[in-house]
Amino acid sequence: MSSSPNPSLDRIRQAERVGAARVVVYPANQHEERSHELVDGHQAVLAAYGIKELKTFSRDWIGNPEVMVIAALSTQTGKVLGGARMYRAHIPADLPLFQAVQDQDPKLGKFLEPFIAEGAYEIGGLWNSLELAGMGVEALFLVQAAIATLPMLNARHLFALTSPVTRRMQGKIGFQIEEAVGSEGYFTYPTPKLRANLARFTFPDHVNDADPTVRALLEELWQDPGEYVHVVHGPKGELKLAFEMHLE
Repeated sequence: MSSSPNPSLDRIRQAERVGAARVVVYPANQHEERSHELVDGHQAVLAAYGIKELKTFSRDWIGNPEVMVIAALSTQTGKVLGGARMYRAHIPADLPLFQAVQDQDPKLGKFLEPFIAEGAYEIGGLWNSLELAGMGVEALFLVQAAIATLPMLNARHLFALTSPVTRRMQGKIGFQIEEAVGSEGYFTYPTPKLRANLARFTFPDHVNDADPTVRALLEELWQDPGEYVHVVHGPKGELKLAFEMHLE
């Protein structure tokens, strides 16, 4: 779930106001050009904070129908404002997190196998634009969209390697740290000076662990996955997020 640190308040205040955005979920064999834009945006965010190399950074997933893309798009212009992707696992090596940190714990593969047997994804490539940050919106809504898709994809588990920034979100959305792997759940990643922890959300077990506002959004998405509109009241005014799930 690697994400950018919060940009400076000055940069956020200067960001363009966004009144409405679409949050679309679809397989990665659709909208190839948009997927490249998502990678470019994520890469720019990482570079802005000094992360120039990332083991899990690639474009190999583009075109793979088993990878689900989550994209936030400006309703007015179609500009990509942020995104993430979900990787389906058939074996541990299908998960970018396994490729990134398995050398730090030889038990990781065996640990993941029972979850994979029940249906597991990893969420990664998470980033948010200055425009959305300026509206008071964290990347949390992208993770909520991923959680909402789990039962629609016949999966139970959503894994993430969480950065120091996204780590503060994980309790609110019901993610649990997996202390049985790594160093009490932590791995040195993506740089020698940073630590990421392995976190997991399991449906439906962890739904009640999430914040009430998160649970309410999830329930609304499950009732109307095609046209649900969520309204956020931020420091620059109202932002309407229209969710669209196109899973086939």
